[in-house]
Amino acid sequence: MTTTNRTLNRIILLLLGLVAVIVGVTIGAGVLTPVRDALQPYLTLPDKVSVPAASLWIIAAVCAVVIVLALIVVFTRGGGGTSVAARTKTGDDQVTVNVALVRDVIDHELDGVRDVVAAKVDTYTVKQQRAARIRVHVRRGGDAVTVLDAVDHAVSTLDTTLGQQLPVLVHLTGGTRTALAKTTRVH
Repeated sequence: MTTTNRTLNRIILLLLGLVAVIVGVTIGAGVLTPVRDALQPYLTLPDKVSVPAASLWIIAAVCAVVIVLALIVVFTRGGGGTSVAARTKTGDDQVTVNVALVRDVIDHELDGVRDVVAAKVDTYTVKQQRAARIRVHVRRGGDAVTVLDAVDHAVSTLDTTLGQQLPVLVHLTGGTRTALAKTTRVH
């Protein structure tokens, strides 16, 4: 639910990692005597390297460009998670609702539901609009329809509490956490 492309992020991280490893090995081979001695049968490294001053300026410029691009990526990345669930402005007054209120309302409403192990609420900014993601961990063998009805009721209560509708993505999950959860049986 963020605006960045996950695959592109992975490719950029892979390339930066490879460059860092290559630079580190190169620096290590030239500076550290044990590394230099270990690589000597396979590579011939010069004892002394002289770099012209013009080349140093080019290297410095490339490093500066990389740093600027990295800063641009860091400051423009995301658009994802936010702690503000809703914001209403009336005249000069402004009311900001924190995600903690949304979590409390959802937790309170799902507290009595037998098949719900846990619920987690996160809020995001998606296309200039705030939205919530509710992740509900359902007990193994639990009734998904009952859980969805309870979540629907919880979202209705949330909308009433906020005084506006908040777009919601509901994600039902199961797995190790739900398999290890204690089951209370009523006979």
